Amino acid sequence: MPRVSSRARDLSVQSGDVLLAGTLWMPPVDPTAAVLMHPGSGPSDRHNDVFFPPIREHLLAEGIAVCSFDKRGVGGSTGSWREAAIEQQADDALAAVAALVSEEGVGVPVGLFGHSQGGWVVVEAASRGADVAFVIPNSGPGVTPGEQERYAARTRLELDGADAAAIEDALESYDALVDTLREGVPLADVRGRIAEADLEVPVNFELADEADWELMRALVDYDPRPALERIDVPVLAVFGADDPIVPVAASVAVYEEAVRPELLQIAVFPMADHRMMVGEPPQLAEGYLEALAAFVCTAAS
Repeated sequence: MPRVSSRARDLSVQSGDVLLAGTLWMPPVDPTAAVLMHPGSGPSDRHNDVFFPPIREHLLAEGIAVCSFDKRGVGGSTGSWREAAIEQQADDALAAVAALVSEEGVGVPVGLFGHSQGGWVVVEAASRGADVAFVIPNSGPGVTPGEQERYAARTRLELDGADAAAIEDALESYDALVDTLREGVPLADVRGRIAEADLEVPVNFELADEADWELMRALVDYDPRPALERIDVPVLAVFGADDPIVPVAASVAVYEEAVRPELLQIAVFPMADHRMMVGEPPQLAEGYLEALAAFVCTAAS
């Protein structure tokens, strides 16, 4: 796709005691809508490494303004991403929405796009009755982070060729470690429990740092269902059919049960992975970018 001639300007937004740094990209024509893109887990920046730019370029070409921010403690933003669970990240997203709504030259409906963990974030933000016109959870699980990570652990083991017994053992270890999270066991004591019980630490558990362990505790049982039930704006839930990280069927079922039918669209792209990539070399699934732009234009009209 040729690069769109767009106008970009830096933004800063206060969210509580944190200052978030981001960029607003304006299309070459007057925008019809604006999309705030929220990145996935970990120390993600305003570009979500290489994932956001091609999506942004397509939206700009369709006359849609795009904005995104570095997560707390990343790039130009203050604070620490390790101290922001789903609810705190939703606070940040809503602070950014409020800034966009009042930003000179925007003046159009503002919606949310959140990838992976960002899917939980934008669902939570959109459920709070703020000035959000639509929401797009992209590979956004309909289950809790604890359930999602258990699925990812199983899938990883299956892809590595583990047999049924090895998978069962690993998942028992996973469940035991999640129990220690819920019990409030500090990381130093967890290491002792692992040694005593001869547990195998799943690769998706971070045990190197107390801050990571505490963030996992704050995340593990976040349930998106109540937030989905409160949403009263259009929702496009996007999934890759071959996503090894998110339980797609279970997530689709939750969206269909929780979101009012007249508000919900679901798009599952065949053979696409967690980032909607297909083939070799990987490229975005056919029709993915067009589906995003069409939804935004319709929802904002």
